[in-house]
Amino acid sequence: MPGPVGIAGVVAALSVTSDLTRGHPPGEAMRACLLATELSRRAGLDAPRRSDVYYTALLRYAGCAATSHEMAAALGGDDVAVRSRGDLIDGSKPAEALRFMAGLGHGAERLRILSRMPSMPKFLAAGARADCEVGADLTRRLRLPAAVGAAVLDGFERFDGKGAPAGKAGGDVAEAARYAAVAYTAVMFDAVGGAAAAAEMVTRWSGRALDPAVAAIYADASGELLALSSPDDLWAAVVDAEPGPGRTFRDAAALDEALAGFGDAADLKSPWFQGHSRGVAQLARVAAERLPDLDAQLVHRAGLLHDLGRVAVPTGIWERPGPLRPEEWELVRLHPYQSGRILDRSPVLAPFGLLASRHHERADGSGYPAGVRAPELDPAACLLAAADVLHALGEARPHRPALEPPEASRVLSGLQLGRDAIRAVLDAAGAPPPELPPLPADLTERELEVLRRLVAGRTKREIAAELVISQSTVHTHTVHIYGKCGVSTRAGLAMFAMQHGLSALSSRID
Repeated sequence: MPGPVGIAGVVAALSVTSDLTRGHPPGEAMRACLLATELSRRAGLDAPRRSDVYYTALLRYAGCAATSHEMAAALGGDDVAVRSRGDLIDGSKPAEALRFMAGLGHGAERLRILSRMPSMPKFLAAGARADCEVGADLTRRLRLPAAVGAAVLDGFERFDGKGAPAGKAGGDVAEAARYAAVAYTAVMFDAVGGAAAAAEMVTRWSGRALDPAVAAIYADASGELLALSSPDDLWAAVVDAEPGPGRTFRDAAALDEALAGFGDAADLKSPWFQGHSRGVAQLARVAAERLPDLDAQLVHRAGLLHDLGRVAVPTGIWERPGPLRPEEWELVRLHPYQSGRILDRSPVLAPFGLLASRHHERADGSGYPAGVRAPELDPAACLLAAADVLHALGEARPHRPALEPPEASRVLSGLQLGRDAIRAVLDAAGAPPPELPPLPADLTERELEVLRRLVAGRTKREIAAELVISQSTVHTHTVHIYGKCGVSTRAGLAMFAMQHGLSALSSRID
């Protein structure tokens, strides 16, 4: 790392993952963080306790992908909508809970869901425990104080003792969790109904889900506090609001551990995905080390985080064994974009975001979400995409079994991801060598190496030295290359190379 990396900025950006998991507006966790921290300041908490509130608010729902599979299976397939709507009701009120359950599913499925009503308290308590345990695990990976982990474990507890998983009440609920609960209530209802709705629900839930003392602080200046939670640059405001001396990662390994933790948490979206991000990251790193001038650490970190955007897609879609409907496919196509948007918020994470947003792009423009073509698809992006494909092919999915290495190698070899990237990934995986399609214009592999250097402006002397061949051999190759490609200038050759995805898919030549 070139210098100390602040934990707050990284966690603030990654908190958007939990917003998307719950179907809430991106930035809600950051808004709640600003509000909860200010509430704690007005209550007179000292800096260490305010810091606990700050990080608890950012991480309160960080583990909520943990039970996406169970929630989708039990409640109609769309875990994102279930969380989004469920957060806005008081589940301790039978009438509200019944109306909520009655709105899930259709026809026979709705009846099946309603039949689960008697078992729902136990089901929800188990889910709350799992979600909170994962969130608390992330606080440990970030090396935050134990009080933050304890407060995240209490993320679904209520002041009146009707929460989960332990049914804690009053002051037994962690202090930081009580501040976070008021802040989330305010920003959630502000998003759906404005300031009046936020004030009304904080008042209504005071003494029930919410600590009345904290709710009263909000009620005394609700409009002012909501405005404070909505700055023009939300991420920067959150970073600036960190109480006390800013926490930093002690070294690059600590940052990697934290990033891996968030990738792991996102992979909990479905049992089919568990371990995918780590596996892709490791494969991409080893492959990057086989190519000159690629930043293996950059590719590795992008791999850890490339699938954060998966959490925004209902688990029922990911786990469907049959074909997807067009509108479902559109949601799937957007998940790399969501990954990129999460990471773009932080200057530290933004370089990984560019790669993450392109891990389903292809050199011929057939990929998604943006249809990026070869000239923009750099070697690192191709490498990460190839690693993602190969690792996924070796994993079972609802619509197919895991492929054996020879078949996976054959499939990857046929994709428009660049010959160098495909070779490096297959070599790193110990898979069978690629069966690459013929090069355009009947070029040979050696001619391709010369072509790339010609396009980059190399002289024949320089090309000969780099490839350890004679200048006369380079001349012969050059004559053949120009003839085969039907051009007579370097500019024309560069256009041919870009059209066919030949120049940008190799490692950079300096």
